[in-house]
Amino acid sequence: MSINERQPELISSLPGKWIAAFNAHDVASIVSFYHEDAELNDAGMKYPRHGEKAIEAWFTQRFSTMPTITYTPSEYIVVTDQRAVVTWTTHGRSPVPGKRTWLNWLSRPFHVDGVSVFMIEDGRIRSQRGYYDHLAVIQQILPPLRWLLPVRF
Repeated sequence: MSINERQPELISSLPGKWIAAFNAHDVASIVSFYHEDAELNDAGMKYPRHGEKAIEAWFTQRFSTMPTITYTPSEYIVVTDQRAVVTWTTHGRSPVPGKRTWLNWLSRPFHVDGVSVFMIEDGRIRSQRGYYDHLAVIQQILPPLRWLLPVRF
């Protein structure tokens, strides 16, 4: 589902605007939603990003290596003046090593469900945390890992 009339509370909210900018790969707009000293932390990051410059560098790199990545928000959304929780599915294709076009055949599709928690202060994002199954993404883009690292319950 895209942001649509079934989710009017998300369309006009800060997270809704963030998702629209993310899907447009509009780094300048994304960064404008954060406080100057905001923190961005995601399950796929080795360490959190602090401040606008680090957040800008993160999204610039992310869109450069994954030009097809998008978010589709789910039905479960909680939005208040101080916090927003949005469940989503992200889709895209894995990066190509060294951005060499002759290796495009190595790029693999992926999708994973997750949740983002936005802490909002004075109408801007103070902190954001994203949670998803990073191993599931890796297993999708590197199929042999399915046999090496099987999921056991």
